Amino acid sequence: MNTPEPSIFSRYQESRTQMFLDSDKHYANWLPGLRGQKRRRIFVIALITLLAAAAGFALATLAVRGALGGWAVCYIAFLFAAIVLGIVSHSRAEAPEDALDEYEVARRNHARSIGLTVTQGLGTAAASYLFLGAMFLDNTDLALSGGALVLTALSAGRYAPAMLLAWNTPDPDPEDG
Repeated sequence: MNTPEPSIFSRYQESRTQMFLDSDKHYANWLPGLRGQKRRRIFVIALITLLAAAAGFALATLAVRGALGGWAVCYIAFLFAAIVLGIVSHSRAEAPEDALDEYEVARRNHARSIGLTVTQGLGTAAASYLFLGAMFLDNTDLALSGGALVLTALSAGRYAPAMLLAWNTPDPDPEDG
C-alpha cells in the first residue's frame, strides 16, 4: 500500500512552522526587560508616535523640502522598532497556525482582520490625498509626499496586528514555567 507524498504546500507549512519555532527558541531570552506587558505597551505607543510623526513629515513635504528627511528617519526608526517588537512579543502575529494553540490562532486572526481594516482605511486616505492633490495642487513634491504617506499607511496596517497582540497579551503566568 502506497502512502501519498505530502503536497508541496504541506511541506512548505511544516518547514515554515519549524523555522518559526527555531527562531522563537533562538530569540526567547533576548531583551527580557521589554517583555512585560507594561513595557510592551510603552513600546507600542512609541511605534504609533513614530508612525504619526512619519505621516506628519510626509504631509509637510509639500511645504518644507527637508521634511522628507524627517520622514525617512521616523520610518527607518519605526521599522527597526517593529523588529524589536516582534522579538519581545514572540512574533505571534506572523506565526504559522501549527505553532499556535486554538486560542492564539483566534487572537492572531482577529488582530490580522483589524490590521487589514487599518490598511484599507489608511490606504484609501493616502490614495484620496494623492487623487485630490493631483486635481487641485500644482506641486512637484506631491509624488514624494504621497509616496511617503502610502508607505507609512501600508506599514501601519502591516504592523497593526503585532502592535495589537503586544498590547493585549498578558504577561505569562510564572507558575507555567
